[in-house]
Amino acid sequence: MKGILLVDMGGAANPPELKKFLARMFNDPFIIPLGKLGRAFLSFFISNTRYKKSWKKYEMIGGSPIIEATRQTVISLQKELGENYNVKLAFSYSKPLIKESLALFINEHIFDVTVIPLYPQSSFSTTYSVENDVNSVLEENKNLKINFIKEFYAMDAFVDFWSGLILNHLEKENYLHPYLLFSAHSIPTFMANNGDTYPKAIEESAKLIAKKTGLNFEFAYQSRMKGKWIGPDTKDSLKKLAEQGKDEILIIPISFVNENLETMFDLDHDIIPFAKTELGIKNISRAAIPVANQTFINLLKDIIEKK
Repeated sequence: MKGILLVDMGGAANPPELKKFLARMFNDPFIIPLGKLGRAFLSFFISNTRYKKSWKKYEMIGGSPIIEATRQTVISLQKELGENYNVKLAFSYSKPLIKESLALFINEHIFDVTVIPLYPQSSFSTTYSVENDVNSVLEENKNLKINFIKEFYAMDAFVDFWSGLILNHLEKENYLHPYLLFSAHSIPTFMANNGDTYPKAIEESAKLIAKKTGLNFEFAYQSRMKGKWIGPDTKDSLKKLAEQGKDEILIIPISFVNENLETMFDLDHDIIPFAKTELGIKNISRAAIPVANQTFINLLKDIIEKK
């Protein structure tokens, strides 16, 4: 039997879990490139001062959707693959952690495991962080064989996944002259300057999907924090599009495969209302990410069978 481990960032079901989630995330050297003491201090400070405010945002969207969405994906993929595979989930910053799920495989005498981070475009802060956690387990378990999938944005099934969602959404909205704005989570500029291929992958993703739909497009970045982060910013792009008279805009959260705070709060509760009320864009909406979509399950199956 072979093992399949799907990895996402994780989430929280209540404020104490969110505090732990933030503490783990900001103690990650791939998120905060400081020494151990610097990360420990920053992790403690941020997790204690931010978790209550962040939880209010989760309450507005009905809680964190990632954990249940990942569970449903695991269930659907298990049914698709059959009894020769054992599919599990893990998260970088909430339970079960990567090392815990890999330990379960070892306890079940499953030593051939494919690890799929659920990040279509590889980045230092996501995929490389997952790989680092996996490698730490490998150092202590030499008999464990890991096949690590770094990214999958260029696969036909991923392009089909998003192009199908886009076209179905536009048909429901009755857009006559739609314009696509791909919005991805931003990363610090220093990461891009140090060789992170994420920006190039985002651009290529947008081109592939837009070509499949036959629609005009551009891409932008959202959810930036303090400091220098890559752009253009999604709100700035919307300002420009409003000035150009674009009034049928569909936003596509291209860097995600599950709904999360950045899609359901940043986009739905901040960016889109801003576009409607401040910029006067009449028809603007977002492509939703369905749970365990069959095209996406087929994509994961293709990855596993072609590895």
